[in-house]
Amino acid sequence: MSAEVHFDENCHQTRWLGCFDLLGTRQLINTGNYIGIFCVYARAVEEAKRRTEKWAKIRHTCFSDTFLIYSEDDSASDFAAMDMVARWFVHFLIMARIPVRGAVACGDFFADCEHSLYFGKALVEAYEYGEAQDRLGYLLCPSAVARLDAVGLSADARLNYAYSDVPFAEGKEPANAIKRLPGCLLGRWVMINGENQCLSRLREMMGESKDARIVRKYKNTIEFVENNPRRLVNRDSAK
Repeated sequence: MSAEVHFDENCHQTRWLGCFDLLGTRQLINTGNYIGIFCVYARAVEEAKRRTEKWAKIRHTCFSDTFLIYSEDDSASDFAAMDMVARWFVHFLIMARIPVRGAVACGDFFADCEHSLYFGKALVEAYEYGEAQDRLGYLLCPSAVARLDAVGLSADARLNYAYSDVPFAEGKEPANAIKRLPGCLLGRWVMINGENQCLSRLREMMGESKDARIVRKYKNTIEFVENNPRRLVNRDSAK
């Protein structure tokens, strides 16, 4: 008989949490292409493991096409680690032609790895904002922006993020949503000969789709990155 599951207060912490969803997996499943879907999932699992194992205080878990990446606490140093992991995780998936979308929040999150129990306000917020945006990549949720201000790492000063009006999908905007938030400028930190490799890949993937809804997601993503050069952002001018 297995041991009973007990509440462990050490699992309940205020943390940085990224929630990321792989897109297009439903269509693959419907085609019956299980080798294809396995390859997509395996690549994402390998990438999450490769990214998080380099940082002692960052963990990850996944279920189906949803990946959670979270820290031990809500410190400035843990955000720095989360930032590195999240940016490269999303970057390499897109370069592998795997569309991904998500959000990073900061708040209460219960993580019991031994019993695979995960829940909390941070997860609800990250899921809602990530699921609602009509583009790829990820954004920083209101709770993450507030915590960054509190620890002296204002989102304004993050070179790889820029404020914009989030393009929410119709009918999915979170209740009382803040509509202007910092999004990750995909590929801006790894330009090669002045070319953003991530943008090039996104254009290729957009050109291969005949679905107007999917094309719109790619277009929104590309326009966001193109319209925001890698520079400091003044929040006052962004409001």
